[in-house]
Amino acid sequence: MVWPVKDWPAWKAPLLWMAFGGGLLALSMILTFPYEALQARVIGELQRATGMEVRAAGWAIGFPAAIEWRQMTFAKTDWPPLQLGLVRAQVGLWRLLTGGVGLDLAAQLDEATATQGTVKLTVAAASRSMTGPVAVTGKIQTLDLSKVVRPYVTRGTMTGEFTHRLDFSANAGLTSFGEGTWKADAKDLSLDHIPIGSGRILSLAFSSLSMALACREQVCEVTELKGDGIDGSFSGQGTVTMQQPIQQSQVALSLTVIPGVGFAAKAPGLGIPPLPTGTPFTFKVIGTLAQARVAL
Repeated sequence: MVWPVKDWPAWKAPLLWMAFGGGLLALSMILTFPYEALQARVIGELQRATGMEVRAAGWAIGFPAAIEWRQMTFAKTDWPPLQLGLVRAQVGLWRLLTGGVGLDLAAQLDEATATQGTVKLTVAAASRSMTGPVAVTGKIQTLDLSKVVRPYVTRGTMTGEFTHRLDFSANAGLTSFGEGTWKADAKDLSLDHIPIGSGRILSLAFSSLSMALACREQVCEVTELKGDGIDGSFSGQGTVTMQQPIQQSQVALSLTVIPGVGFAAKAPGLGIPPLPTGTPFTFKVIGTLAQARVAL
């Protein structure tokens, strides 16, 4: 199609008025958007999902059409507190114009560093009330696990990505866990304070660890679980049955370990018969995420 250049003067005024009207509409939406209701909904959903008290030092409106929380803390009496330096929710204006909701969320452990220790989510819902299907996709960028999974992780970083579909209702909240896939990789990982009975505590170190989940409704099947390091190598399979709050999710894993030189030195103190380096043995990890235990 060739633009009718000679008719430009006739088109100029209508196009300028259309651009001006569109700008006014976008500005009106930004200024009148119910930020207070959105920030209360986000805090409420976080509390429902985690079972923890969620509070922030303060929140403010960002531009364009965004909400920012600073020093957001997740606290529970039997769980170490987690603090996020900055959480930002950006509203998709085009999605809003078409009757739905689009949110880009970013959570940073350190308010000043956006390239590391960050989890980014994109949330899309067909309804402004966020009832019905809700699609979530996200990425995890160099997350310091020692600040998130305490006291079980004392060192290690994680990257990952996931996609999931959930279903919500107006009265009951989350009605279906839906389906999705999750993939994560950790490096330089040190695990500690793992109870294995009779007052014994297990600690493990791995240079790398990979895990993948395929979820349908409440059951997530472990499709990949492997790691290696000075304590040896391992592979595993099993399921995670999701519950709300997430700490009450049930773990049922079977792990096969090929001990390395590090683990061989720890075995006598754990009540495990001496095993030659390279000899595999299998044990189970069962219980909730909050109180998982090892069964030899």
